[in-house]
Amino acid sequence: MYNRYFFDDMNYYIALYIRLSREDGDDLESESITNQRSLLLNFLDSHKLKPVEIYIDDGFSGGNFERPAFKRMLTDLENKKINCVITKDLSRLGRDFIETGRYVERYFPENRIRYIALNDDIDTFNEHCGGSDMMPFKLGMNDMYAKDISKKVRATLYNMKRDGKFCGSHPSYGYLRDPEDKHHLIPDPETAPIVKKIFELYLDGYGISKIADIMKKEGYITPIVRKLREESVPKKYHPEIWKPATVNNILRNRTYTGCTIQHTSQNVNYKSKIRRKVPKSEWMIKENTHEALIDKDTFDIVQCMRNKSNNYDENRRNVDYALSGLVYCKDCGQRMSINYDKYRDRTFMNCTTYRRMSKYNICFSHYVNYKKLEKTINDSIRKLANKYKKDEKEFESLIKNQYIDPKEELRIKINSLKKELSSLENKQDTLYDDRFNGIITVETYQRLYNATENKIGTVKMNIRELGNKLKNIKDDDSLVLNNKKIIEDFLSIKEPTKEMLHKIIDKIYINKDKEVEVHYKVCNNQ
Repeated sequence: MYNRYFFDDMNYYIALYIRLSREDGDDLESESITNQRSLLLNFLDSHKLKPVEIYIDDGFSGGNFERPAFKRMLTDLENKKINCVITKDLSRLGRDFIETGRYVERYFPENRIRYIALNDDIDTFNEHCGGSDMMPFKLGMNDMYAKDISKKVRATLYNMKRDGKFCGSHPSYGYLRDPEDKHHLIPDPETAPIVKKIFELYLDGYGISKIADIMKKEGYITPIVRKLREESVPKKYHPEIWKPATVNNILRNRTYTGCTIQHTSQNVNYKSKIRRKVPKSEWMIKENTHEALIDKDTFDIVQCMRNKSNNYDENRRNVDYALSGLVYCKDCGQRMSINYDKYRDRTFMNCTTYRRMSKYNICFSHYVNYKKLEKTINDSIRKLANKYKKDEKEFESLIKNQYIDPKEELRIKINSLKKELSSLENKQDTLYDDRFNGIITVETYQRLYNATENKIGTVKMNIRELGNKLKNIKDDDSLVLNNKKIIEDFLSIKEPTKEMLHKIIDKIYINKDKEVEVHYKVCNNQ
């Protein structure tokens, strides 16, 4: 069986790659880790060879290459620790048509790495192996198999959700998975009383902000800390502090009436980890699936109270402020919000962080009159624009000195995301080691791994988007002409629009002393 494979005098540093996942269905026994290891070691014994390393991904799908052992193997390939990879068959390497083909037909040959898939008769260093000619068809069949499995899994989950069985990764605050049935929820003895208290306080007339203060003062655990108790939560988000938005989310959550609401989002397709929202008309809602913490009448009364408290002047709600989205707090970096003071009948801006957490001495008050700020900004731009008409070079130099190069800013963001990506990938490797050494259970490992995998998908998408923005930035003379037109358009308008200001200004910073710092886009590319 193995005679068709030959090894010349070249020094081969061999890696055996083994993968197994639940998607293998009826073949679980034949594709077992033990079976694959035995087959591959017997093959090497027949050629009197020994592996440098055996890489095992147990419980990982072949639909993508986000696998800890595979990524560790790639690192070793890059470092020239190994130069030959052997798998039982092509599907063990992967089931994704495009990515698996890229590794076999481009990455391995271009890097002088020999790849052998025993049962599929594929050897990238031997053109006479018949399996190479059939490889495109085998890749297609493996991909179709993965797609078919994905459809079956989706169908199974769809039916379970339709029947009201809980299929989420984390139960709502106030509930736990039933130890005897993981698709059923039971009240959490620690947090269920907190949910009930929040509803009681709201019915007693306490506002959302006041309830958040009470929760903080009495030391109740927040939903995010409870949810991510086994993971690290970035301190800059102050997860230990109860926020009004957190209380509001609890008050509007129908889960507390004993109702299960699912299928609110789904993956883009079977190859992607990115999720998209599902229209409300397609949500799966099942009543009376678990013990209610709040009766339906009480819940309806609370919703009625919330709707009334949210009613305010529709005309004011629809105002499109010209500086909206441009003003930031210089001290904490958060965007400043625009608010209306009905007692003084004026609009003002303040730091979002301070407004939400001022009682905890986080950040400072940056209260500024919105109309005065807008006038200051417009006057500043007009002054610069008029200066431009007199001395174009001086004007451009003045603005460039205040502005951060958009290319450099994007590069900094991309590098920061890459560091975050590396940290997440290292976390996955650590999780695998913890599971392999029995430190954590398989269920805990899978849950934490999936959560990290979703974060990795989001970070990668952000890196791609910023990379595309970086590529689209131009460095030509047309930018100067474009800036000239923007300035001329601005000078011709008495009341600059939001669109116009967003073309001219990148960001406006206000510090605790209410000093204004404007970063312009003009004379720089966006």
